[in-house]
Amino acid sequence: RARSAGIRKTAAMTAAGLPFTGVLFDMDGTLVDTEPMWQRAEQAIMAEYGVVWTDADQAHCLGGSSDRVTRYMSDLVAATGQPAPPPQLLAARFSELMLANLRDDPPGPQPGVAELLQEVRDHDLPTALVTSSTGDMMTLVLDAIGHHWFDVTVHAGDVERHKPDPLPYQRASELLGVDPHTCVAIEDSPTGSTSANAAGAFVVAIEHMAEIRPAPRRVVVAGLAGVDVAWLAQQYH
Repeated sequence: RARSAGIRKTAAMTAAGLPFTGVLFDMDGTLVDTEPMWQRAEQAIMAEYGVVWTDADQAHCLGGSSDRVTRYMSDLVAATGQPAPPPQLLAARFSELMLANLRDDPPGPQPGVAELLQEVRDHDLPTALVTSSTGDMMTLVLDAIGHHWFDVTVHAGDVERHKPDPLPYQRASELLGVDPHTCVAIEDSPTGSTSANAAGAFVVAIEHMAEIRPAPRRVVVAGLAGVDVAWLAQQYH
């Protein structure tokens, strides 16, 4: 959703002096440390069916949409011989737990995030938030860290196909009025990195909960501390 008019004109103006024209941010795990919340919710739901949610399960689902995760969870339950719970039922329970966690314990930005967001704004670069979370979850996170950092947002309900499909990042670029091939995407999962690369973006991938393999137009980092616009430009070149 576009948050301001005239973004297309702004995008063209910001290209001067930089090799990229926009910055696209993932949310969970990248901007805020919500992945432990996701894991606790997934563990709690699976425990209701007597299924242990492992670190391998968590890594497999990292960066995925609620639809993708709950289909996977339904299959895990069915594998025990129990009737497969409808993914929609699991999604409703999952949303209930996550929204409660986000309200009770609003997340703060990850190390380096506040500085990078300010730098990107100082350079007048168009920005997008591209998340696999629902709109309600996204709103609560933005209430905590600030809506003003992003010109447009794309959440799970805004697109028909989710990460690792390129559509979320294509949609964000379209809303910004920039070419995704001239954007930098900041991600923290193999799923999200695949999505952004497939859309044509240059990806800075933060590796902390799952291995992210190097790939063309992708650089893997341990975190965003010390990452600034000059560093992004150097890597992009």
